[in-house]
Amino acid sequence: MIRRKKGTEGLTIIELVVVMCILAVMVLISIPNIGRWLPRYRLRSATRDVASAMQLARLGAIKDNNEWAIQYDTNAQAYRILSDDGADGVWGTPDDVGYKGDMSPWSLSTRRLADYRNVSFGDNGYGSWLGPPLAGDFSDGVTFTNNRVNFRPDGTAGPGGANGIVGSVYLQNNRGDAACARVRFAATGVIEVVHWDGNSWVK
Repeated sequence: MIRRKKGTEGLTIIELVVVMCILAVMVLISIPNIGRWLPRYRLRSATRDVASAMQLARLGAIKDNNEWAIQYDTNAQAYRILSDDGADGVWGTPDDVGYKGDMSPWSLSTRRLADYRNVSFGDNGYGSWLGPPLAGDFSDGVTFTNNRVNFRPDGTAGPGGANGIVGSVYLQNNRGDAACARVRFAATGVIEVVHWDGNSWVK
């Protein structure tokens, strides 16, 4: 009779089936959590990218010693990084130059919220960081004048706003589950990212 050495025994079929059943149960339990977590992750990702675009435009203005801007298009659910106001010297006209100098169709300078799936401009009804609900021109979730923020060569932003706040961009998902987020840009050049925790806006 051949004896096996101690410690060389493998898994039996029954043990393998038990392990697979445990793993299957764990996966089934985690699926609802993934369903709740994914929309919030996409919202946070979109918000980080909005903040990164603002920082990119700010640094571009400092580096080029020339004003840059970001134009938010709430109808198209997109925003565009602009590196120059074009030959006419006026922002918000068709000859504005996109990021890296690209002109129409502006594939490099335009960022679309549709890429994040079910993310859009808006505050999901939770109100602004300053307290009052977003209303009037700001009901679309963008509080910058003309939905545009300009970055100056000295690192500041404008046009100016109340309390040193130039403006904000609020983003929301379609779940309405306290996962809103915003980007605030102060006149001093500070970019802040916060989210709604169910009771208030927090970092």
